[in-house]
Amino acid sequence: MKFNEILEKMKEIHEAKNHDYSREGEFGNFKESEKIGIPAWKGAFVRLQDKYTRACNLIAGKEAKVLDEKLEDTLLDLANYAVIVLCLLKDQIRDDVGAIHELPLRDELAKR
Repeated sequence: MKFNEILEKMKEIHEAKNHDYSREGEFGNFKESEKIGIPAWKGAFVRLQDKYTRACNLIAGKEAKVLDEKLEDTLLDLANYAVIVLCLLKDQIRDDVGAIHELPLRDELAKR
């Protein structure tokens, strides 16, 4: 599978899952974490970490109980989560400081 084909597949997955999971626009399900004081990008990052852990377990040969999600599916989800975290982080920074040109340094991120 070529790079652009994978990107197209990621887009299809994102649109389908956004339709199924989100009640209020794009990333609405991720923004639910804000109701309990967790920025949406941090909530999405936790989900990214879950997918990373699953990918590591599958690669290490750990027996999976969820059989309908293969390594390819997990890696596509992981890639989508990375893009979602980036979008949500940029949205928060834009809300905090107006226009955004680049992401803040690590110390500035820790304050968010």
